[in-house]
Amino acid sequence: MSYEYVSNRPVCHLSHLSHLFSVLPEDKDLALTGRVRLVHGYGPPGWGEDKEHDAHIVYWVIDLPSPINTPCTVERPELAEAECQSTKRLRLIVEGDEGLRVKARAAQGREAIVRGTLHRQDTAGEITPIYLQVVDISLAR
Repeated sequence: MSYEYVSNRPVCHLSHLSHLFSVLPEDKDLALTGRVRLVHGYGPPGWGEDKEHDAHIVYWVIDLPSPINTPCTVERPELAEAECQSTKRLRLIVEGDEGLRVKARAAQGREAIVRGTLHRQDTAGEITPIYLQVVDISLAR
C-alpha cells in the first residue's frame, strides 16, 4: 500500500494486499488498482431472488486482487457476517457523469486505477457489499 496527496489529502493506493483483507476508511479519497469490468446482473424487484421476473441490469465494477472492508457496526451480532462482509468486487458508481462512463469503457477489461470514496452498501440497489463513488479512472501502467 502506498500513499500520495491529492488536493492536500492523502490518497491510499492499493495494488497488492496480503492474503487477509485490509480495512479502509469510508468517505476519504483513495485509489484502488484492479480490473474494470462491465457485469450483467439482476435488479428490482428482487435483486436476483426471482431471476424470471427481476430486471436485467448492467453495471461497472472493479475486481481487486485481494478483499477489502470498511469499518462496520451492526445492531445485532448475528448480522455481522451478512452486513460487514469484505469483498474483492466493488460496484463503481459512474452514473450521471458521461466523462466517467467514457473512461470506464476505455478501461474495460484492463488494469486501472480508480479514484473515489468507499461506502458500505445501504440498499440492494448498490449491489456489492462495498461500492466506490468514482471521481476518476485511469489506466494502470
